[in-house]
Amino acid sequence: MFWAGNFYLWYAVIGLAFVPLGLYFTALVKSVFVTNKTEHGPHAEQVGIVVMLYAWLLSAIFIYPTYCVFGPYEWLKYAFLAYIAWYALLDRQADSSGVRFVRAMRQLPFWRVLAEYFPVRLHVSSELDPKGNYLFGYHPHGVIGVGALLTFATEATGFYEAFPGLDLRLLTLSINFKFPFTREVLMALGVNSVTKTSVMRNLTRKPGASVAIVVGGAAEALDARPGWATLTLARRKGFVKMALRTGASLVPVFAFGENDIFEQVENPEGGRLRSFQLYIKQLIGITPPAFYGRSLSRGIWRRIFGRKGVLPKREPIEVVVGKPIAVPKVSDPSPELVDKYHNMYTESLKELYELHRRQFHKLNRGGSSDDLLSDLLMKRDRLQSMKFI
Repeated sequence: MFWAGNFYLWYAVIGLAFVPLGLYFTALVKSVFVTNKTEHGPHAEQVGIVVMLYAWLLSAIFIYPTYCVFGPYEWLKYAFLAYIAWYALLDRQADSSGVRFVRAMRQLPFWRVLAEYFPVRLHVSSELDPKGNYLFGYHPHGVIGVGALLTFATEATGFYEAFPGLDLRLLTLSINFKFPFTREVLMALGVNSVTKTSVMRNLTRKPGASVAIVVGGAAEALDARPGWATLTLARRKGFVKMALRTGASLVPVFAFGENDIFEQVENPEGGRLRSFQLYIKQLIGITPPAFYGRSLSRGIWRRIFGRKGVLPKREPIEVVVGKPIAVPKVSDPSPELVDKYHNMYTESLKELYELHRRQFHKLNRGGSSDDLLSDLLMKRDRLQSMKFI
């Protein structure tokens, strides 16, 4: 019903020109709906799930609003406009309160199949006291942050079995809650905005209440390259200050492979593309990485368009959760205290990386076997050169 409904809406908006493309995409997702999964190969269902996710996102952002406003039903247009007005004027705090979290959304089998596509796997360094509060810092951002979503906002990787008693909220940019329909899915998954108010609320709700922040954010996405980990961290200290104000322990998390699932067009510092991307970031808060992955399918389509495409590459993402750093509760921490715990966090992240990099990280293409080119890089300043840490 979901796929048939989407097919109809795309046809209603685009017309007959959509039918050949719609049939092609239907063939790609067919394995999701059949009972015997083995008939279509071991990975067909996983590919179908990824295609369905892409189709839903495009539908929610473009097709649903277009159909609501320009479709044949006048009442639907006014209902949609009323919905926009409601969340723009009256529901602005929902993305920081977690009021519409639905645990069942995290438990859908859909997420498990999606995690198996790469696959995304969780590795735990130590147990966490379920009565404590924790601020997880996730690195690197990657182009999209797939590992963070599947680890912290779903139950696909076993995070909540590994850390029973934790009630965690993944935090993301506030602009992601400006889009109709997708905002409701994010909030149902327990995803909140990464604002000071949201962090304070979510870390002080109750024992075990925790948050996960992709520290490098949109700026770091521009440096996502397979085989490299370029982190925007040295000047990101706000998360440490919030941990001090709430007394939440800091937990470093490194995702080996997060940068490997997409390639990105070269965008050197000072270049036109990078300048445009930074301008968009200043304008709306998010960056538009020029990325690409693998092709949708084989056969004639691959012969026409080559191996490059929009699907993420099937590269494992190994999410390693480090040991917690105990932080005192200080209502107004001094810059010196913030720097102290930021340095402790940075050193702990480096140790975590060094401990696991030879197990999980690939050599950068073209690198020699005795020189790991995928060393951890820390960005001191966007105007300065990269420095090995």
